[in-house]
Amino acid sequence: MDSPIHILLVEDNPGDARLIREMVLGSGDAEFMISVVDTLQDAIERAQQSAYEVILLDLSLSDSNGINTLLKARAAAPNTAIIVLTGFDDQRVGVQAVQEGAQDYLVKNDVDTKLLRRAIRYAIERHRAEAALRHSEEAYRSLINDVFDTSMVAVIILDKYFKVVWCNAATEAYFGIPRDQILGQDKRVLINDHLKCVFSEPDEYANHLLVAYEKQQFTDRFECHVVVGDNREERWLEHWSQPIRTGMYAGGRIEHYTDVTSRKLLEVAEQEQRRYAEALRDTAAVLTSTLDLDEVLDRILANIGVVVPHDTASITLYNAGGLQVARQRNEDKHDTKELSAKDKLQLEDIPLLRRSFVNTREAIVIEDLQTEKPLAQVAKQANVRSYAGVPILLQKKIIGFINVFSQEEDAFGEENVARLTAFAQQCTIAIQNARLYRQSQDLAALEERQRLARELHDSVSQTLFTCSAMSESALRRWDKQPTSAHELMKEVHRLTVTALSEMRILLLELRPESLTKVNLKQLFEQYLEPIQSRRGFKLMMDIADTAPLPPDVQIAFYRITQETLNNIDKHAKASIVRITVQPHSDRMELSIWDNGTGFDVKQVAPTSLGLEIMRERAEAIGASLHIESEIGQGTKMTLVWSKERDLKHERHANN
Repeated sequence: MDSPIHILLVEDNPGDARLIREMVLGSGDAEFMISVVDTLQDAIERAQQSAYEVILLDLSLSDSNGINTLLKARAAAPNTAIIVLTGFDDQRVGVQAVQEGAQDYLVKNDVDTKLLRRAIRYAIERHRAEAALRHSEEAYRSLINDVFDTSMVAVIILDKYFKVVWCNAATEAYFGIPRDQILGQDKRVLINDHLKCVFSEPDEYANHLLVAYEKQQFTDRFECHVVVGDNREERWLEHWSQPIRTGMYAGGRIEHYTDVTSRKLLEVAEQEQRRYAEALRDTAAVLTSTLDLDEVLDRILANIGVVVPHDTASITLYNAGGLQVARQRNEDKHDTKELSAKDKLQLEDIPLLRRSFVNTREAIVIEDLQTEKPLAQVAKQANVRSYAGVPILLQKKIIGFINVFSQEEDAFGEENVARLTAFAQQCTIAIQNARLYRQSQDLAALEERQRLARELHDSVSQTLFTCSAMSESALRRWDKQPTSAHELMKEVHRLTVTALSEMRILLLELRPESLTKVNLKQLFEQYLEPIQSRRGFKLMMDIADTAPLPPDVQIAFYRITQETLNNIDKHAKASIVRITVQPHSDRMELSIWDNGTGFDVKQVAPTSLGLEIMRERAEAIGASLHIESEIGQGTKMTLVWSKERDLKHERHANN
């Protein structure tokens, strides 16, 4: 058996209370149980103590009257259905009561048992339905308020006419536009008048959406960049949309804007780091490919422009007690001038820089040069504000500076300084390489002069001395021994011709370009013939006519032959030396054989006998060098240059 329905009757008229009670209980079945009170206060106390399904409420009580009676009762028993009891003249109040939350109203003089019982049952069901609806609405509002409205994804809901019917708090925060200026607006008008202006590329953003609206399409994910403005921060958003297929907004769409700023910043940082690494690698490649200091410094400034945004930059180096602008680079802003554009600057002219650099040897950053009294006027003339500079150090000594300037205030941070410091280290390497290269050139020139001096002493000078002595002897014998004097003069003539040939070779050494003006056979004849008379071996030559060779190849053949003959003369104790030059269609072969003492190739260090220099010369032209020798069996050197191999070598060198 079902539990009875508990009813609370609130009626201060005893007759009406008795009549209603009898109609409720009817024939005395147990379907209903009724309690009666005559004041609102008693009703509130009963409702708080016991659970009732229905309250039959008279609005005219001794302690309360009118619609306020209903409102107080509803507040005390929100989970109970309420039926208002009225008189004929209170029907208007009854309708108002239903509008204020009562489930029904009954006119006392017009009610009967059947109508009352049915009204009670219907009121209970309506109240339950309303309670379920309220619960559903509360759940919906909770979903909207607690989930969507607090979501970090901006959501905009459009109806099929593109009117904005709802948007959440994130939309207002991301775009900096109040919701009351968004809701109810045609999204197409909103885009053109307000929304597109918050993006860095407004036309691209507007085109994405307006074309989709026109074609009734839904956009793929695309990124848009929100710029800083009133009530909004800079951020990156990812937009996408989806259709609404059912419900009151069917035919509309939901648009989402997801904040992807963190990911975008990571991507930007990764790209910047990659550009930085590529810039350093590019500079390092230049350092290993050229010793031209200006070329390296220009490349360093260009790479600084890639990773440290600025308007103008320079590299200044100490020279004769002052700072001199070695290289300079301006960006496209032509109204920016180099602050250090004077030919020479004394560090003492800039006290701020002198204190910072000389005392600490660390980088310096100035947020606004135009506020620094010693530099303000110059900075204004140069149209620059912020400055960053790092010293170029060589063995803890300042040898120069990298300087960057910007028209904007506070343009350089710690990361910029770290990158400039790395480039300053590359400047140090470039400067050191240039200095070492100059020193090596000076040393090579000195060694060449010493070698030529030795050659002059060993050959031409001694030959001329011998000629002088023989001429003097011939003069003394001229009258008494004319035949002997004649023989001496013939020998003087031969030695003079030899000295002339050797002098010609030395002059050839002073002008290396002359080595390529004749073919290989002529070159060897000019060089080899004069040395036969003063070598300790008999020289035999088998040199065929050859086609012109590339200049670097001919010089390499000549230098390797020269080094080989010097080794034979000094170490081999040979009596016979044979030189063979044999051209082929695809290669050129040079072989030099001697019958000297020979040596154990495995026991000789690669740097001995100039072998390493000879191999380097061969590798430089893409040729192969092979040496065969045994103790007591002489030595044979073979040099082979291939045209095909030379082409491959040239392509490899260019790459």
